[in-house]
Amino acid sequence: MSGRCGPRWPALAACLAGLAGCGRSDIGATARGIVTIDGTPAPAGIRVDFQPQGESGSPSTGITDAAGRYELWFTGADRGVMPGACRVMLQPSRESGPDGIPRIPDSLRSLRLPEEYAGEHSPLMRTVKPGHNTIDIAIDTTAPARPN
Repeated sequence: MSGRCGPRWPALAACLAGLAGCGRSDIGATARGIVTIDGTPAPAGIRVDFQPQGESGSPSTGITDAAGRYELWFTGADRGVMPGACRVMLQPSRESGPDGIPRIPDSLRSLRLPEEYAGEHSPLMRTVKPGHNTIDIAIDTTAPARPN
């Protein structure tokens, strides 16, 4: 039996080694920061999306913690964000209810986050530079929305 499986192990090992190197190390930038709403750190569970504005580019996403901090991830395994101009979208994250339907968690229902920040027409724009970036985002719900 070992004679039959033996020749396959080198090929399998090479394949697994190749897969281990498939992570996106060429994204070019990382970003983290703090989201504040009316001067207070955003609660845990706010989804932060950076959508590159070039002809191509995949979005990166982060979720705020209890101190309003976020870090962007290109995929579930790769930290990072595409450098360049990005539209920033903010919205409460959703979790599946008992019936499987995604819902806003109770802890975020009373959040005063203007809906205009949630979609592809969000007025928030940020420029991501190659390398490490600290990009804080301040939302003022008492003033009209404007790029900041």
